[in-house]
Amino acid sequence: MRKDLLKIDLHTHTADDPQELIEHTSHELLDKAHHLGFDAISITNHNGISFDDHLRDYARERGVVLIPGIEKTIQGKHVLIVNAHDDILNARTFNDIRRLRTPFNMVVAPHPYFPDFASLMWLVRKNIDVFDAIEYSWFYHSRINFNAFAVRVAAKYGLPLLCTSDCHHLEKFGAAYSLVDAEKDPDSILEAVKAGRVEVVANPLRLIEFGKHGLGHVADAAVGSIRNLLFGGPR
Repeated sequence: MRKDLLKIDLHTHTADDPQELIEHTSHELLDKAHHLGFDAISITNHNGISFDDHLRDYARERGVVLIPGIEKTIQGKHVLIVNAHDDILNARTFNDIRRLRTPFNMVVAPHPYFPDFASLMWLVRKNIDVFDAIEYSWFYHSRINFNAFAVRVAAKYGLPLLCTSDCHHLEKFGAAYSLVDAEKDPDSILEAVKAGRVEVVANPLRLIEFGKHGLGHVADAAVGSIRNLLFGGPR
């Protein structure tokens, strides 16, 4: 790989997320991305694409490439689609993804073996042809690491690992990311990840952090479920 690798995070969330109560705005996330020296990020809110010309230009002015993305609910599970287009909003099944994806998208299995109802688990291998990469989650401890299963599956099927922050809280952004050997444009970045020219950058959490964030995740999931019941489920 080249020495001048790009610093990227292709799984983040902001206050525009229709299904999560998130405090930081897209602008605040982009400001922090600039401050931390990121070259590219994707805002991948749940079941909605948070991208427009203003945000793209705001990112560009700060030296950050903003790639449209979405964390889509597919057959009740989360699937990450980077460089997403509006047609993806209509996807409900893995066959829909097969039909709607293009060579310019990247489909990622996010936190696939995290113990959560939205995690893909066995559906990763059942639909392995759909995925271009497997996520290496920031959420792990040296003795409790659900990424171990992701590493094995990625190796078995020859897929790259993509490390992300899955940022729901701004202070966690920058703690985990990927380095990629690519030119600084969306097509080159995604092509490089798919080709495996990507490195994981993450450190295990301390046990107290692991427990704290685990409880926080449970609380966030509960709030999200209540919100969906009151205002409608995934679109």
